[in-house]
Amino acid sequence: MYNESHPETKVKLQTQFFPGVEQHRTWVTTQLIGGTAPDVLTTRYIWDQEDLKKGSLVDLSPYYKQETAYSGGKSWESTFPKAVLAQLAGDDGSYASVPTFVNSVRVLYNKSLFAKAGIREVPKTWNEFLDAQTKLAALKVTPFAFPNTKPGDYSYNWSTRILTEELVAGMYDALDVNKNGIIEMGEYVRGVDQGLIDIEKAPFKDVFPILKAWSQYWGKGYNGLDFDSSTDMFLRGDAAMVMRTSGQSKVIYESSARQFEVGAFPPPYLTKDNHPSASGKLMEIGGVPAGNLAIPKSIPPQKLNAAVDFIAYASSPKIQGPLSEKLFRTPAIQNAEPPEKLKGFTFVGEQMKLNIYAGEVDKNVTEMNQKLGQLYLEGSKSLESYLSELKKAMKDGAAQKMKQNNWSADNNYGMK
Repeated sequence: MYNESHPETKVKLQTQFFPGVEQHRTWVTTQLIGGTAPDVLTTRYIWDQEDLKKGSLVDLSPYYKQETAYSGGKSWESTFPKAVLAQLAGDDGSYASVPTFVNSVRVLYNKSLFAKAGIREVPKTWNEFLDAQTKLAALKVTPFAFPNTKPGDYSYNWSTRILTEELVAGMYDALDVNKNGIIEMGEYVRGVDQGLIDIEKAPFKDVFPILKAWSQYWGKGYNGLDFDSSTDMFLRGDAAMVMRTSGQSKVIYESSARQFEVGAFPPPYLTKDNHPSASGKLMEIGGVPAGNLAIPKSIPPQKLNAAVDFIAYASSPKIQGPLSEKLFRTPAIQNAEPPEKLKGFTFVGEQMKLNIYAGEVDKNVTEMNQKLGQLYLEGSKSLESYLSELKKAMKDGAAQKMKQNNWSADNNYGMK
């Protein structure tokens, strides 16, 4: 569409396949260091400020302040929700990338099985969630299809992150040095290095027994169940629930094999009944800027304006609507409505800020968390051993980031 409406500019698409987040990060880093990056590249919001500070990306802040050909007479910045901008902005207010959609995670459920089990309302709290699964188990179906063969099955990583944030939300103020509402990479490293983030201590360590208690509803052999197989279980009606992003749910909503109506609700939250540190409110995993596009500093000057214009076009109402419809992605801008089938994925809770165990933060920690978690859940590793080994991986990762970026307590871990 851009090529057709902008004959003076030719966009050549180069596709890449990344099996995981870590491979994507390696590609971005290699391309930027080698000066071989495309004129526009895909990145993630949690990496872009790090790369901007290294001088590898174009600072897009001046363009955000200006009107584009597609912003309807307003500044480009004003077309994005404030919550999205808060996550994109660096500690100096700079922007290094532009999102093209927003991700959110939801529990998809079989409405027929819920009705048969007598569940009249979707669960909101953790106790309601467990009670619903007890009723579903009585129907001789798997209450929750939980794939757990590898980090790329997502469910374990998402669950540990969601529950952890619900218990540590009271620590945000101590971790958020620049008070912009997001725990950035430097702030995460500071937290680990100074012992503020210590998973051997409460409330961090208390998440894992909660997960283990929940695992009784995942069905037998969940450590051998992969992502695609859990989708098949759900489509057959053998499992009542799965956890998915909007993009991952596309195959379920469009499947001809499905013989039931699908609903979506946010993962339920912990209350004081579950843990004294529980925030008692929904902490959203997702609601984050995604599909981010950035421009490398190595771009030839004569191409810069065209690259900025292309990114502005990709984040315009004209494109955000079709993008949402075709890819099952929630729009990144304010004035583009998602299709009806995606209304259940609209961001409704409070934004998670820490991103603990996220692959964007440290791929080794993500992988270790999932592998050690498998052993802990099946009973072959103690909780103490799990936490000790995972803590070491987190400390090693933080030390590596400090070395790579020349960060230390003396220079405030690269933050102003």
